[in-house]
Amino acid sequence: MKGQAAVEWMVILGVAILVLGVMLSMNEESLQFFETSLRVSKAKASLSQLKNGADFVYSQGSGAKTRVYITIPAATNFSVRTLAAGQGEITATVYVRGKPEVFDAYTDANLSGTLPQKSGAYNIDIGYDGDDVVFSRSAS
Repeated sequence: MKGQAAVEWMVILGVAILVLGVMLSMNEESLQFFETSLRVSKAKASLSQLKNGADFVYSQGSGAKTRVYITIPAATNFSVRTLAAGQGEITATVYVRGKPEVFDAYTDANLSGTLPQKSGAYNIDIGYDGDDVVFSRSAS
């Protein structure tokens, strides 16, 4: 009788370990999905902040300045450029599972300057010099 009880407990324990393994596997996939979604959301929010800042200083005229706070998630690159049509384009490239996903925002102003390439939180100065809206990392 003792041998049968031990076998039953081993079977129950084996099934419990199998169920636990399946649950952990599903949670890992959910965690990866959540992390990716969070990274994309942060990139889109930062892109919106940069666009709104550029539109603001452009609408205020020459000499206008503002500062925005952005977060650049890991595996993300931001860039600014002026298109041939005279529009400005701000691009956020987010790498998801090794493949780039590109998000962009457009403004009527010519754009120049650089944005940080490392992940982290930054204050970005945005100014309009009469010709271009210029982006630069804040010294403070």
